[in-house]
Amino acid sequence: SKKIYNILTHKNIKEQFILVYSDLIFILGMFPIMTIISLFDRSAEYKNLILIVCSLLFFSWGRPFVFCLIFLSVIFDWIFGLIISKNRENKALCRIFLALDIIMNVSLMLIFGQNILYNKVKRLSFDDAILPLGMGYYMLRGISYVYDVFKGNCKAEKNIFCLLTYMVSLHFMLVGPLVRYGDIEPQIRHREITGAKLNQGLNKIVFGFGKVVLLAGVFEQIKLAGLNGKEITTLGCWLGMLSFLAQYYFLFTGLSDMAKGLGLTNGFVYPDNYTNIEADGLFTGMIKSFNTTAVDFFSEVFCCKKNMNKVFTFVCYILCGLALSIWYQAKVNFIIIGLCAAVLCILEKLFLERPLSKLPDLVKYIYLVLTALVIFGGLYFDSFYGYKKWLFALAGVNVKYTLSVSVKSAVLKNITLIVISFFIVCPPAKRAFCNLFKKLSQKSQAAYGRVMITKTIMTVLVFAVSVITLAAEYAA
Repeated sequence: SKKIYNILTHKNIKEQFILVYSDLIFILGMFPIMTIISLFDRSAEYKNLILIVCSLLFFSWGRPFVFCLIFLSVIFDWIFGLIISKNRENKALCRIFLALDIIMNVSLMLIFGQNILYNKVKRLSFDDAILPLGMGYYMLRGISYVYDVFKGNCKAEKNIFCLLTYMVSLHFMLVGPLVRYGDIEPQIRHREITGAKLNQGLNKIVFGFGKVVLLAGVFEQIKLAGLNGKEITTLGCWLGMLSFLAQYYFLFTGLSDMAKGLGLTNGFVYPDNYTNIEADGLFTGMIKSFNTTAVDFFSEVFCCKKNMNKVFTFVCYILCGLALSIWYQAKVNFIIIGLCAAVLCILEKLFLERPLSKLPDLVKYIYLVLTALVIFGGLYFDSFYGYKKWLFALAGVNVKYTLSVSVKSAVLKNITLIVISFFIVCPPAKRAFCNLFKKLSQKSQAAYGRVMITKTIMTVLVFAVSVITLAAEYAA
């Protein structure tokens, strides 16, 4: 997880040879050039061509080998889809080609995305070749397309360039969303770039950029101070793990916002890949709120429906949790955590949902925080010993101090951004803040103008501070 964070942000980019949304080369170079060039012609075919070229350059930055990999896998997805479409009456043959497509895409993800075979042989290692999560989404798009053709949810695409646009689009390469081909196909063939889409897209990109660079970076500092093995404190362990979860939350949601913004600036409209974490959803709702489209796809594949008997519910949720954990990272701790999360979702569905729903929202949020800490805290540690030591420290066992100077300093130094983060994460606080701005803007025309000017100034300020912060870290 630490390595994925370094790749997804801007750290060690020269060594990783990977472009990301939060890289200055992309945000100040490729993105504006791509957006301007895409406006030269109104036809979708022209926009698709520009998008394919830029996406392949983005995805294979410094690694021309990836071009061959991408084209080869898209061709197989395209061929398998056509074969299944033409042989619908032969169910056995269709299942064989669906299985072949799943095997091919999963193999690509495990070998080239997670480096599962060659990680001990440096010369054969592809660990830095392709972004792990990016390869996961790429693989999932290929499988979902062939799966939807098999299920009859969409028609097999005869034009391989339309399918290529869907597969390699940089808009949902890093963090999704997993847009199904049947939903996006009309926009691939016809879409328009309007002023409203450009405005909304640029705002999404700027504030997503700020989440990744500013907020995720702040919580990384607190995490490193709080979870420092040489200076274990009770509050440090609590704040450190909360910061670990907050760091990845803002990293993921920030990149998701940037992905949606990039899509809008190219004329695409598709759903967000996350939702607010609401107390009423409990732990199951929190799981579904994060990486929503991918969770929905796995839930559909493994038939995780509402009205099921207890045995079928247990089997489906366990399989879904296992598949999701392997998709994220095929490691023992990810698999164990995925299974633990699935078990808690089963317990909520079968036994806990009704009694927990009667509790006050504050108690529900405390329940969410505690369960998230205990279950997902295991992602931080490489061994059970470290995880057990952290759990004991939460209760004040084997610690000498309550709070270290480094944790206190990290929190106080970034208190303003921490308060802003709270308003972003907490739905009631977020709604209250948005309603306040809405009421102010509705008082008069002059008040509306002041609110809009304030929003514009905030947007420019967030972008400027993010760029300066990123440039300073590069220089350091």
